[in-house]
Amino acid sequence: MSIFNKKAYKVDNDYETPVYVWEQVKRFLPKDKQIWLPFYCNGLAKEWFDKNGFNTIHDHDDFWESDKGDIVIDNPPYMIKGMPRTKQKIIQRLKKLNKPFMLLLPTTTLQTRYFKELYDDQIQIIIPPTKYNFLKNGTLTTGCPFYTLWVCWRMGLEKDLNYV
Repeated sequence: MSIFNKKAYKVDNDYETPVYVWEQVKRFLPKDKQIWLPFYCNGLAKEWFDKNGFNTIHDHDDFWESDKGDIVIDNPPYMIKGMPRTKQKIIQRLKKLNKPFMLLLPTTTLQTRYFKELYDDQIQIIIPPTKYNFLKNGTLTTGCPFYTLWVCWRMGLEKDLNYV
């Protein structure tokens, strides 16, 4: 008998990155690059980035049809209905575009076959101090069921393994 009720889970990607998360990684964010935040929710990320002096693009354009900015920094959707392997496809597209990125992903991403296939010597990791919670409809959630970390590619961080 499974302890998980699969019917209790649904694909729902309308979770936003709270300000405290951006504050924790602020020192890793370059101010000399145009940052594309391609995964639009309600625009709160752009407000924080703009307030902190970053040059950002954050609009409703289709990620799969667009190529903007110098780098991508975002919390992407982990699953899109009708699109298996969403995270894998996002990483593949960014690498195909040769677009440096910093993506907030579940820690289990590092253990997947696709990540091992996509991995190269330009991958760097930023490990948060605690498990993050996210905003849902403007309210901070509690008890996120998974840990996350920042997977970076071609970001030029000083070290390959970074702790916040």
